[in-house]
Amino acid sequence: MKNELIRSAIIGALLFTPAIALAQDKPAKSDEFSGYTTIGVAAVPDYEGADDHRILPLVDGKLFLGERYLAVEGPAIRANVLNSQTFEFGPVASFTFGRDDAIKDRAVARLGTIDDAYEVGLFGAVNFDIADTHKLRLGVQGVHDVSNVHDGLVVSANATYSTTVGERLSVMVDVGASYASDDYAATYYSITPAGSVASGLTAFNAKGGIKDVGAQLTASYRIGDNWGFAANAGYRRLLGDFADSPVVSKGGSADQLSGGVGVFFTF
Repeated sequence: MKNELIRSAIIGALLFTPAIALAQDKPAKSDEFSGYTTIGVAAVPDYEGADDHRILPLVDGKLFLGERYLAVEGPAIRANVLNSQTFEFGPVASFTFGRDDAIKDRAVARLGTIDDAYEVGLFGAVNFDIADTHKLRLGVQGVHDVSNVHDGLVVSANATYSTTVGERLSVMVDVGASYASDDYAATYYSITPAGSVASGLTAFNAKGGIKDVGAQLTASYRIGDNWGFAANAGYRRLLGDFADSPVVSKGGSADQLSGGVGVFFTF
């Protein structure tokens, strides 16, 4: 039970983290610490490709030292080692959730459990100031499995536009896409002949490629000097074999929706 609660909190954090970055005022000096923490709830797919959702606790945070930071952003923990307002670069540790026997779709559950996977790699980003209150961030990251679960490669790229409206409201729009290798596709989306017999789903040999495209809309509203509320809504569309697999086409949905609300505190 304890491990499941920790896992649930991590899932919620991975969904929601990009939202509160807008509420954080970065320090002006390179030797100053600042950051935020967020507490709330999130709704996420039961597993990648599912059409069922679960409600989870949400806890996340980000710590700055000048422009350097340690953060949970999307499905990754990143450490930016550059003290630059324009460029970001550093190591990334990513987490891909597996499937357990408690998922609601019983046909997919009968395919067997898949352990959670741990990946490591690198990320980079470039930030542009379009105007006083308008910013654009272009980012890319690549990670490889080190837990012998899918043994594959996942590469993602995104563009994030953010702006402030007045003194309290911040809005962010993020669009992106990701690529996954054959090994990744085979692990999560292929169905062996034995799996077909056990589940009743058609056997399927999934190949890698562009895995998904998606967008997120995030808004945060500062109530006081150090706290406020934030909300996030996201949509991803699985593509290619990732959408065509019976794990998704029969047991789930290629349309992946998520959302969350929370209270943030800055320091």
